[in-house]
Amino acid sequence: MSSNDDIGRSRGEKFHLETGDQALVSVSTMQSPIRELPPTAYENLLVVSASAPEEVAETLETAGVALASVGHVPISGSETAYQGEMGVCEPFVPDDLTGLSMRLSRAFEALEDGLGWVVFDNLNVFLMYAAEERVVRFFDHTTTQAREHGICGSYGVVRDAVDDSTYARLRRCVDTEIDLR
Repeated sequence: MSSNDDIGRSRGEKFHLETGDQALVSVSTMQSPIRELPPTAYENLLVVSASAPEEVAETLETAGVALASVGHVPISGSETAYQGEMGVCEPFVPDDLTGLSMRLSRAFEALEDGLGWVVFDNLNVFLMYAAEERVVRFFDHTTTQAREHGICGSYGVVRDAVDDSTYARLRRCVDTEIDLR
């Protein structure tokens, strides 16, 4: 199921995924794959991010995205007080992979099959707080669920901060890899 057509695309160039494809996206530190999505991704989007809802909303507004079509799952140990148009749930701490998995299952049901996108802006956050084995199992489950619903997935990873064996384990869960560094 692997395709290397997208590897090495130049920074800022939008990438394309077929319905249900899952991509591991290598990014630089502090870079998010959110800005690199094709325009259709913003029509039915779920963002899982350690960034504050205000930051996610600002990034999306700058790209001209209608925030009412976006849901955000904050990964944080503190409460959020976001009051904008984007749908925001209660935050999850980075090691609550079971709770997050349950929330994502409900969210995938809400996204329109074959038209939705899910974006994790940085998988490294989970690797910092949870055991690698748990993160890989969670990631495999998430990508499988997204694929079954025909939802495209873009999962950012700071490649230079992840060792080769961990990256290889994550890579096995997706259809393609994209390098935006």
